Amino acid sequence: MRVLGAIVATVILLIVELVLTILVYTALNVYSFEFFGQLVRFAGAVLETMAGLVEHFFSGSSSTAYASLFGELGPKSMLLLLIGLFVAAIVRLLTSLVRELMRG
Repeated sequence: MRVLGAIVATVILLIVELVLTILVYTALNVYSFEFFGQLVRFAGAVLETMAGLVEHFFSGSSSTAYASLFGELGPKSMLLLLIGLFVAAIVRLLTSLVRELMRG
């Protein structure tokens, strides 16, 4: 029974994180377009840095990485991934804090 509860809780947490990520991304795009543009530039720099690291450390596989991962990603996709990671970290931190407060 505990396993089923853990699975359900994980799915609910994932859905909450997904919805919040989309809301944050959309709100930034609509309400703070200048800041959103700066974030897209930053995400593009992160993407280029990651591509450079892959090319440096895995030079034999860099063509495969470009054909599969980096060829598909653009700065906005990378920004969405970064926002998703940030939102997930915040949600999980808040969940942990609430869980600890309820315990004792």
